[in-house]
Amino acid sequence: MIAAVIGLALTLASIVLVSPTQFYHSYLLGFFVFFGLCMGSLGLLLLQYLSGGAWGVIARRVFEAGTRLLPFAAVLFIPVLLGATHIYRWTDPAELKASAVIADKAPWLNLSFWMIRAVIYFAYWILIATILNKYSLNLDNQPGFKWSRKIENFSGGAFLFYFITLTLAVIDWWMSLAPEWYSTIYPLIIAVGQAIMTMAFTIIVLVTLSRDEPMKSVLKPSHIHDLGKLLFAFNFLWGYLMFSQWLITYSGNLPEEIVWYHHRIRGGWQYVAYFVIILHFLLPFAILLSRDLKRNGRRLILVAGFLMMMRVVDLYWLLEPNWHREEFFVSWVDVTAPIGFAGLFMYLFVWQYKKRAMIPTGEPDLATALHPKGAH
Repeated sequence: MIAAVIGLALTLASIVLVSPTQFYHSYLLGFFVFFGLCMGSLGLLLLQYLSGGAWGVIARRVFEAGTRLLPFAAVLFIPVLLGATHIYRWTDPAELKASAVIADKAPWLNLSFWMIRAVIYFAYWILIATILNKYSLNLDNQPGFKWSRKIENFSGGAFLFYFITLTLAVIDWWMSLAPEWYSTIYPLIIAVGQAIMTMAFTIIVLVTLSRDEPMKSVLKPSHIHDLGKLLFAFNFLWGYLMFSQWLITYSGNLPEEIVWYHHRIRGGWQYVAYFVIILHFLLPFAILLSRDLKRNGRRLILVAGFLMMMRVVDLYWLLEPNWHREEFFVSWVDVTAPIGFAGLFMYLFVWQYKKRAMIPTGEPDLATALHPKGAH
C-alpha cells in the first residue's frame, strides 16, 4: 500500500509538475502492468482447467485471486478513456485528414465505438472470472467431479472467446498507438507476455509462502520445477514470436510495416532493444535450462523477479516510441506509475488471496497433485 500510495500520488502530481500528456502516457504503462497480471491470471486459470496438472492445482488460488481484481482494472481504465485524446493519434481530426490510412480505419477507430468495445471486453472478462470463481467455491463445498467437469466444459468455450476479446483489445489499446501499422502476431506477443509476468508473480508468491506452514509442507520441488518449466516455455515462446514478427517484417520490407521497427531501433531506442533481447530472452533462456535451478525455490524466485522487471522494460519499449520516435526518452513518471500500479495490485491481491484456502480443497485430483510421482 505504501508503494501504491507514493507511486500513484507522484504519478497524479505529474499532471501539474510535468504535463497532462505525460501523465496519461505513463498512466497507460502502469495500467498495463496491473491489467497484464489480471489477464494473465485469467488466461492461466482457463489453461489450467483445460490441461490439468499438479502445477495448476497448487497455483490455482493465485490465479483466482488475480482474476477477482478485473473489476478494479475496469475502474482503473476510466482515466485511459478520459485521456484518449492525449494518447491516441487517431482521435485527432487533423491526423485523419493528413493520413488516408488512418481515415480508412475510422469506422473502427472512432472514440465512441472504441469505448463501447472496451465496456464489452471488460464485461466479458469479469463475467467469466466471476463464473469460474463461483464454480470453484462450489467445488470446495461439494468435492467431486460434478463441479470439476462443469468448470472444464465451461473453460473450453470461455478460453476461445478470451483470446478473441484479448486480440481485439490489443488492437484497440496497443496497436492503435501506431494506427498506420499492423501485425497479426502482435496480440499473441502481448498475451504471452502477460503469461510470463503472471507465472513469475505466481512463483514469487508460492515460494515466499513456502517458507512457513502450511505451504511449506505442500509445495514440493517437483511443483517448483513444473512452474519453472512453464516460465521457461512462455519466455521461449515470447522470444520466438518476437523474432517471427521481426523476420516477417524484414522479409516483406513494406513501408507500412518497417516504420514500427524504425522507431524502435534508432535514436537510442536500439539500446533498449538490445537490453530486452539479452536480458529478457537470452539470459533467462540460458539460466532456466538448468534443472537444478528450476527445482530450487530460492534461486527461481530471483529469476522470476528479474523477468517481472524486464516485462515492464519491454512494455516501455513497445509503448513509448509511439510518442517519442526520434530519440530515446524517459520520464520519472514512467518509473512511479509502474511502481504504484504494482503496489496496488499486490495490496488488492493479498486482500483477495486471504479470502480462500491456499489450495482448492475440493479438487478431485488433490491427493495426486500434492504427492506427484513424475506426473505433470
